[in-house]
Amino acid sequence: MQYYYIINGRQMGPVDAQQLPAMGVTRDTLVWRAGLPQWVPAGSLPELGYLFDIAPDVPPSATGQAWPGAVAGLVLGICSICFSAPVLGLLLGGAGLWVTNDSYKEYKVTPYKYASGGMLYAGRIVSLVGTILGGVTTACMVFAMSMYGLAMFGLLFNT
Repeated sequence: MQYYYIINGRQMGPVDAQQLPAMGVTRDTLVWRAGLPQWVPAGSLPELGYLFDIAPDVPPSATGQAWPGAVAGLVLGICSICFSAPVLGLLLGGAGLWVTNDSYKEYKVTPYKYASGGMLYAGRIVSLVGTILGGVTTACMVFAMSMYGLAMFGLLFNT
């Protein structure tokens, strides 16, 4: 399909869609093709979205590929909650957050790179909850052990 475009107030073209970026056309440049009632920004045309890294209306989740670290983060997060014993829950939850960290940053920038980010998001939330639970149980253990130690030496209660 042939496109016309306007740069610096001058109408240019026609050119093929693949040639538009080389001609200096950006997503905000006005373009026209046969079938359009008026000039529109190039980025508003779905057929040109791939030229400007615009996500299509339907995310390409047909690949089925999960975000890197999503499964591991979810498993570590679930284990951190199930085994929220002192120190272990804290370590497992922290590991889950660490494993999903880079993927989560990339997901915020390009959410359509892989399949849905739901598993990645769930892994981060579950890992965060596990880290908090592990931290609380660790703090309780440290407090209980210090009270026990003080009691053993007779410092807590004068007996």
